Amino acid sequence: MVFAFVRETELAGTVRRSPGVGARIWQAAPGRVSIFATSAQTKTANLAPASYNFMQKILPVVSALVLLTMPLLGQGKRLWVLRAPGEMAEYDPSTFAAKQTVKVPPEAVESPGSVSVNRMGQILYAPAVSLPLADEDVRSAHQAWFWNGHSATTIDLGVKREVGVTGSNQAVTESAPLVSLSADGGHLFWFADQVRRLQREGVDLATTAMWQAWQTDLNGRGREELVEAKFPECRCPTGTCEESCPLGVVWTPEGGVEKFFVMTQFVAGKTAPEYKASTRYHQEGGKWTGEALAEPLQRVLDAASVGSVMIEAIPDTGCCGWSNQSDDQTLALRSGKKSTVFDEQATYKNPDYDVSFYTANARLSPELEYVAMTIVSTAQLNKPIQLAEDGDANPEESQRIRKGLAELPAVEVKSLEDSPRRVAFLPHATLVGWMSERELLLVEDHVLVVYNVRTGARRKSSVRVEDATQVFLR
Repeated sequence: MVFAFVRETELAGTVRRSPGVGARIWQAAPGRVSIFATSAQTKTANLAPASYNFMQKILPVVSALVLLTMPLLGQGKRLWVLRAPGEMAEYDPSTFAAKQTVKVPPEAVESPGSVSVNRMGQILYAPAVSLPLADEDVRSAHQAWFWNGHSATTIDLGVKREVGVTGSNQAVTESAPLVSLSADGGHLFWFADQVRRLQREGVDLATTAMWQAWQTDLNGRGREELVEAKFPECRCPTGTCEESCPLGVVWTPEGGVEKFFVMTQFVAGKTAPEYKASTRYHQEGGKWTGEALAEPLQRVLDAASVGSVMIEAIPDTGCCGWSNQSDDQTLALRSGKKSTVFDEQATYKNPDYDVSFYTANARLSPELEYVAMTIVSTAQLNKPIQLAEDGDANPEESQRIRKGLAELPAVEVKSLEDSPRRVAFLPHATLVGWMSERELLLVEDHVLVVYNVRTGARRKSSVRVEDATQVFLR
């Protein structure tokens, strides 16, 4: 059977049937439907009897299949809010009506950055453990809490330390896996650095590290290796390997891994971090392969199109108690092209004072026409601001900084063009995400609000939230 596209229109759920044509609704997004007609139904009068009988038999089957797949293909956004004492409440994003509540570990409310959700309604709470392991990390049990959409379970994270002897040195091997949801809800993705350090009397001498990625079933079993990267042996001249030797740090899409993820070789450093190299891993034909990027990524805020479009933040290099020693920027990277969508110094002109303005988060619009960002600061409006390390007193600059602080947090929307232009600026708002290509979901005064970037219209909900980090739009 051949389906002929008729039209796509804003019908708000209305079903229309043209005379003599079987029309079916394809729910593509909230409030939008696409109408399809079966061309076979308009031609049966001209078919031979055998063909006609065949069409009569096959049409109900195909129609049933289409009706079964339509709810999945047309499923819109899902909205979850994390709240005390320990629950995830789901709301209908179009009406903000309550749909369901899932009990989660109470400690998840205090660590929303350790909570992830996908569009299948799966929820994962998995606090990260850093290397090198502290003695408390070794003694404690580390488990991820996982809601598969129907029931909850816990999964051991596999944090481990093994100690051996090599000549006159001690060999310490450590690993602290990180687990991530998959976008389709079919399995879990795992990432880990396996680090072997040579020590003498508690001082690091050298290290070798291997970064690995694998997937398992939803119970954490059935490990299937995906990719790995071995780093060269690294000497530790300061006696602490993390100050000079890289580890693999992974970025995954907020809705779960589907076709790609990014790994960056990262050195924590003594006074400032160093980003050595980044690799984009993508799946094609069931096989994962890596592509080295031209420049290392520092802080990925969002990515789309299998990683061909990315939003990257360049953090301030300030250390040792200083907040403003460089220019915070946010860049849009598209097919080898780079454009600046946020520039602290160009916007706030604040080189003389120890206050930084930066993007806390950013989200690409579904059709990649815009990027929305939340702008925040290291300073507070009613608190004193000291001079930068090399700054000079400047009353005009100080007044300009105070004026900027009075608007924060703020959401700024820029077009994704070679020369990005401002589309919207919304003071006293925090970004959650895109409801559609034209609508943003924001938090304003602890309330969820929908904002249309094209018309400027606002739709305020009755849903109150403690913080935007506790809201998940998928």
